[in-house]
Amino acid sequence: MCGIVGFIGHKPVSRLIYHGLFAIQHRGQSSAGKLTYDGNIHVTKDEGLVRDIFNDEKKIDTPGNVGLGHTRYSTAGMDDVESLKKNAQPEYLVNPFLAAVHNGNIINCGEIKNHSPRKPRTECDIQCLLLPMADQLYKKELSAEIIFDACKNVMLEVKGSYSSLFLADSGDFPYLFAITDPHKIRPLVLGKQDGMYCLASETRVFKKTNFEYVKDIPGGSAIIIDTEGHVWEKQLIKKQETPCMFEFVYFAKPDSRIRGRSVHDVRVQLGRNLAKKYPIKADIVVPVPESGRRYALGYSLESGIPLDEGIMKDKAERSFIQQKQESRDRVVQEGLSFLRAVMEGKRVILVDDSIVRGTNVRRLVNGVRRAGAKEVHIRIGCPPLIAPCYLGIDMRSRKEFLARNENGDIKTWEEICKDVGADSLAYIESDDLEKVIGFSVCKGCVDFPDGYPKDLKKTVLDLYMKDTDGKRAYEE
Repeated sequence: MCGIVGFIGHKPVSRLIYHGLFAIQHRGQSSAGKLTYDGNIHVTKDEGLVRDIFNDEKKIDTPGNVGLGHTRYSTAGMDDVESLKKNAQPEYLVNPFLAAVHNGNIINCGEIKNHSPRKPRTECDIQCLLLPMADQLYKKELSAEIIFDACKNVMLEVKGSYSSLFLADSGDFPYLFAITDPHKIRPLVLGKQDGMYCLASETRVFKKTNFEYVKDIPGGSAIIIDTEGHVWEKQLIKKQETPCMFEFVYFAKPDSRIRGRSVHDVRVQLGRNLAKKYPIKADIVVPVPESGRRYALGYSLESGIPLDEGIMKDKAERSFIQQKQESRDRVVQEGLSFLRAVMEGKRVILVDDSIVRGTNVRRLVNGVRRAGAKEVHIRIGCPPLIAPCYLGIDMRSRKEFLARNENGDIKTWEEICKDVGADSLAYIESDDLEKVIGFSVCKGCVDFPDGYPKDLKKTVLDLYMKDTDGKRAYEE
């Protein structure tokens, strides 16, 4: 799960990319980068956060009326500093000149790399889109139709999820173009402003850059834009769209919209649903910051139990997307403070978005009890996560899920409740989650394997059988 942004138009785009990267920093915190193009390639990328990488004006202001930006959450490659540096995006080739950024996960990278005469420079699965696309465009005079043909050929070859942006050189007229996987697992939206265009992972980028939302790019589509503002779009492969439910549950910011649905509204309604189905007598509702806030608001509004801020978050990092367990532990341990003045002697309903590994929830329950809470009741806005995501979220092995026991069997809610030390625990149910969102979504990680798109079911089952502790099954 990464953040991508691309701008094109009649004036320099570097500052727009820079501000766009801040708007999607939450989607990836392992590395970031931007590339602009004016006949020369201007690229800065590194491991770390946007604010640390772009720490002087020369890196922020680079020439070019077209460019790409990326914040990376790694689902491929190693997690040491050197690997994170090496796998930072944007990535590019010079013959032909083609730059790219990617959000998603390609699960047949091994065979794709074997088909191309080009050798990948990194471990990241951006190579599985960049190399075949370059092969398709090599020695061709670019036009919209040529690019559409190349996009379709690449899309027929790759399996997995992708919303990817490309920058292609065509003499004095470069193109910005994008492709989306047929199921539209990963989001991609189009915005405009005074002849300038933007493609981005989330609509909140438009608010930060004063662009106007135009549309969500459909699944299986390619869209092409030039510097004069001409736009070509074609749906090349048509299948049922099933966006990732975890975008609504956790990854997207509340001020974004996906297919017209407010992420804020979905989370509030999920909280209301939890209060209706799993009420409990309590004194206060306490959100787990930041991702639990909207669920807690909905629970409070529906139940009538007052909401109070019993936990303070001191760090900007998101624990779930940390690459290593020790990093997750550090973010949780150093990043939260518990307010005794709010919770002492109270029956507390603790509301969060999801439970994956259990890193957060055990420490949260302990922290709330140490702050004097008389009871701790947990309500979760996502069904129990039981299987790895093979489409862009770094849940590597079924053995790491709190909802499974040592034998791999799925625990009851009562067993999980006892495990984390709570007085009661309830999750949103899978059918209710989809009903609140309002359309079909990919739920492979909570309803395995039936929650995946049907045409990917056999592939994910094969990957599941290869599953070993701590290793991503789709990596060789």
